[in-house]
Amino acid sequence: MTEANERMDRPTVVVSVGTDHHPFDRIIEWVDEWTAANPGVSIVVQRGQSAIPTGCPSYELIPHPELVEMFSMADVVVSHGGPSTVMDARMVGRLPVVVARNPEFGEHVDAHQMRFAEHLRRHNLAVVIDDKAAFFDAMATALANPGDFTVPVDTGSISGVVEFGRVLDSLLRTTTPLTPSSPAGAEAPTPAI
Repeated sequence: MTEANERMDRPTVVVSVGTDHHPFDRIIEWVDEWTAANPGVSIVVQRGQSAIPTGCPSYELIPHPELVEMFSMADVVVSHGGPSTVMDARMVGRLPVVVARNPEFGEHVDAHQMRFAEHLRRHNLAVVIDDKAAFFDAMATALANPGDFTVPVDTGSISGVVEFGRVLDSLLRTTTPLTPSSPAGAEAPTPAI
């Protein structure tokens, strides 16, 4: 168990910005402001290369199995627009609050997260947020009505999600880390070259 799990009795909010080398400081600023306004809420952030939040514990990297376990315990999961992270949250029964990385702000190389987030919005697969006011509203709603931010656990669609990730990785020349112990199943995909 990592220090992240040890320091949180029961995380109420877990934020994951992914591991891309581009900083995602916009969401960290929102989280800091929200945390200051909600001091009684337990929150932990997996920040990647983003700024270190000032108002809550954060970690550059939380091992995947432990991050997914934290998602399963959380009342609210906030995610960047990465397909793997979004699907990890849904696999453990959480309807994630998604803030897509925007290349206009230097948060990613292209707009693929924004396109994926729009797909999620159209199909009611996540609560997609585009600005700070909507983020604050979504957090208030999620904490007031946590049952509205749960989804049935459906492991039957996972192989399709893994295949989608492989295709996306191939197109973007990236590698999404899945391991045999990941919730995506017992298979570990071959990294894209």
